[in-house]
Amino acid sequence: MTLDRRASGAGARVRTVGGAALGGMVLALVLSGCGGGHPLPPSPPAARPSSSVVLSNVTWHCRSRVDLALVRITLHGQSMDAVHLDRGCQGTIGRLEIVGDGGRVGPGGDAVKVHDGAHDLRILSGTIDCGKKAPHKHQDAIQAMGGNNVIFENIGSRYCANSFMFINSGRNRRGLPTQVQCIRCTAATRNYSIFVGRSIDSGAQRSSFSSRVPPRTTASAVRAVLQNNEWTRRPS
Repeated sequence: MTLDRRASGAGARVRTVGGAALGGMVLALVLSGCGGGHPLPPSPPAARPSSSVVLSNVTWHCRSRVDLALVRITLHGQSMDAVHLDRGCQGTIGRLEIVGDGGRVGPGGDAVKVHDGAHDLRILSGTIDCGKKAPHKHQDAIQAMGGNNVIFENIGSRYCANSFMFINSGRNRRGLPTQVQCIRCTAATRNYSIFVGRSIDSGAQRSSFSSRVPPRTTASAVRAVLQNNEWTRRPS
């Protein structure tokens, strides 16, 4: 297997698990060194979440400060996105649950979109699962087109067709994702795991991924964060 050096970084190493022949072995790529050794963002002070948001068949828009114990969104056969983190969204969400089964339950579009103007937001745990991808949709678990200091932690994700995290400046470069990261996340996606395009200090740390393509960056990413992650190739 040939690894894209832009994806692996100078400190990447590959180890085989189980010692089987190439046709059936599992490859684990441990990514370290990309981004120059980013420290983990500081944890927010202890908070007492005040309420929950539980919705069905509607996109939830976060546009103001939040202090929520739970956000749970369930879509049934819908091509829409599940959650938009819009301008003004900030604060803490204790647990985010996007319900999906890879079929009729779950978003047919993106599960979470991070837009320009969302800032200083911490999502502390949760699951982000997709439904069947709708025609002409991209379908990422998290698509970040903007945002500043938006941190996802301890997220598990399944069934999304393209990426777990697709991080890239929005259309016409209206937004620049800055310190948009996932920490201690676990995701199985069909195509990419993490894609880091035009952004600053964004990516994933201490996470585990299964996908067709390993985590990768482009030259337009400034100090991309891809360190201490493990990647396993999924069957085509």
